[in-house]
Amino acid sequence: MNETYHASAYKTAEAYIYNIPKFTTKNDLNHTGRFLCELGSPALHKKIIHVAGTNGKGSVCAYLNSFLLSDGKTVGMFTSPHLISMNERIRINGEIITKEEFSAGYEEVKELIDKLAGELAHPTFFEMLFLIAMCIFEKRQVEYVILETGLGGRLDATNVIQKPIVTVITKIGLDHCQYLGSTKQEIAGEKAGIIKEGVPVVYLKSYRDTALILEKRAVKMGCPMEGLEEDAYIIENFKNKSIDFSYKSRYYDYIPFIVPTCALYQVENISLALRAYECIRSDGQIHVKELQEAVSRTKWEGRMEEVADGIYVDGAHNEDGILAFLDTVGRMRCKGKRILLFSVVSDKDYKSMIKILTDAGIFEEIIVVCMKDKRGLSIEQLKENFSFCREARICFFPTVKEGLFHALEEKAGEDMVFAAGSLYLAGDVLSLIRQEEVK
Repeated sequence: MNETYHASAYKTAEAYIYNIPKFTTKNDLNHTGRFLCELGSPALHKKIIHVAGTNGKGSVCAYLNSFLLSDGKTVGMFTSPHLISMNERIRINGEIITKEEFSAGYEEVKELIDKLAGELAHPTFFEMLFLIAMCIFEKRQVEYVILETGLGGRLDATNVIQKPIVTVITKIGLDHCQYLGSTKQEIAGEKAGIIKEGVPVVYLKSYRDTALILEKRAVKMGCPMEGLEEDAYIIENFKNKSIDFSYKSRYYDYIPFIVPTCALYQVENISLALRAYECIRSDGQIHVKELQEAVSRTKWEGRMEEVADGIYVDGAHNEDGILAFLDTVGRMRCKGKRILLFSVVSDKDYKSMIKILTDAGIFEEIIVVCMKDKRGLSIEQLKENFSFCREARICFFPTVKEGLFHALEEKAGEDMVFAAGSLYLAGDVLSLIRQEEVK
């Protein structure tokens, strides 16, 4: 009976939160701050790590989480979006919180919303999830909290945090341009909004067009700057299942690591996380073996993840993400043919993404599918945007499930299947695999 009740409570909470965008609009940080204050300022006194950027935020959070856990710390982590279930966004000590715990956090926040109805506007979808996460982190008494921004940085609900212990800004690219700006420099300005007075900033110095924007803000705020140079890491060996690389530590020379993934972009993300961890451990007490083990056991779903034999799922969903995805796929040894399962949502620069994918010429077949998400493109729109492609065989399916099953029917011997274009697509494929509808 309890299990039935908990399942019902979670479904109720999830349905309510999904419905929020229908009746509320963007709130300012004062609004988020007022709600946190009314909740008793949960988790605001914790050691908070704030992470922004376009690509790689979730991965950096995951690796930082592993480094802190290897040091015996208790850690709460809030990330977005989720791939399958909403409670994935909140993790404690590396574990997704239970649906029961999520429901309890929801009830606490919902009770306050009802109490303040008429006085304060309803929290947004993301704001609500952030409030729930902070309540749960407080209840579980974690020592560290890792917060990933949702959209941008300056106006993001998580930016209500005034004194994080370190700020991390990952690679910046063109995404959410309708909200953040039409150039990488404009977007960098929005991401730089999370930089706080005197707080160390870890960023990628090698991308000078955006690094200059971050550095200008950091100087203005009197922040120590930890910019990763081009020589911060060296890739030693690439295999289909792992990458060997060396990281240039602040406290040692180069430290060797083995990453159990073929995703080349994770080397940059791991290096950012390592530098942030070294900032946190400013005493220099870095235990190399523990960090190496932490890297080897960290898994972040949907990032060049091999979900079944020869089937890879990647969350690439913008131009830079697609380029990074292709860089990895192009280096992978494949004795058969490469098959791509692709979909995209309408608010991305999908025309550029499709052109980059088709120009690459590395897929013998591209299977294009429609997603259930309301922002997904129709079959007609997808066909129109692939009409110019002559380098690969293109086929279209009305659902992810039909497209995935076709890909598996086409896959033979040492062929490889890749799914990319949207995190929603990644979630759908993972869900199908986990439901054992696909063997």
